[in-house]
Amino acid sequence: MLDNLKYHRGIIKRIINHTGKVKSFELEVDGLGNINPGQFIMVWVLGYEEIPISPSKYSNNMVRLTIMNRGETTNRIHRMREGDKLYLRGPYGNGFDLSRGGRYLLVGGGYGSAPIIYAAHILHEKGFKVTYVEGVKSIRDSLFIKEAEDIGIENILVTEDGSSGIKGLVTSYVENIAKEYDYILGCGPEEMLIKLLDICLRNNVECQLSFERMIKCGVGICGSCELNDSGLLICRDGPIFNNKKLLEIGFGGVYHG
Repeated sequence: MLDNLKYHRGIIKRIINHTGKVKSFELEVDGLGNINPGQFIMVWVLGYEEIPISPSKYSNNMVRLTIMNRGETTNRIHRMREGDKLYLRGPYGNGFDLSRGGRYLLVGGGYGSAPIIYAAHILHEKGFKVTYVEGVKSIRDSLFIKEAEDIGIENILVTEDGSSGIKGLVTSYVENIAKEYDYILGCGPEEMLIKLLDICLRNNVECQLSFERMIKCGVGICGSCELNDSGLLICRDGPIFNNKKLLEIGFGGVYHG
């Protein structure tokens, strides 16, 4: 635990502009140890608040953070350049369980695709069957479809405006193919997660869903990240919860007998 409280200096080596509001920052950092897909790290900029970020890739002391510009801290990060420094501590949380063989459907909504594409890399390396599905409003908002293609896994882009790929909501597409898979992993807006849980329960498919809340300490002390008055903390008990746990607490009003 004490090691997780230490800050590690990360030096920005590369910046990728995905959309007008989303950038990826590749940082060289020592001492973080292993980071599993779905875990998060606390990112600190001098003079600003810490924020939790789930890496979109991590390998050989290079961590990639995919960040939407939506507040003071993220705005400051978006104005940084190569060679600038961020301070990281962690990793925290449980991450996705990627240990079991089978057919995996990975579903990312918007910038929630970050931990999903990282999971895609690991599952592909394990030789498991993987389909990566990314749901966005428009082709202008797509993030990792090309990367999934380059990895060599099946990939589907769903756009709400029909500007590319399949037109509609990503959950509507998943509804039609869920039975073909053993596991569904998802990260994105909470409305999407509620729908994915319902789909998984109706189709008897195991799911693991990644949740976002206001995380301040990252180690379960402040209690700011409780999941819907359940007593469960995103930082300590999550951020990944499976269908069994979510059904137990009645998340999203989804109940199945």
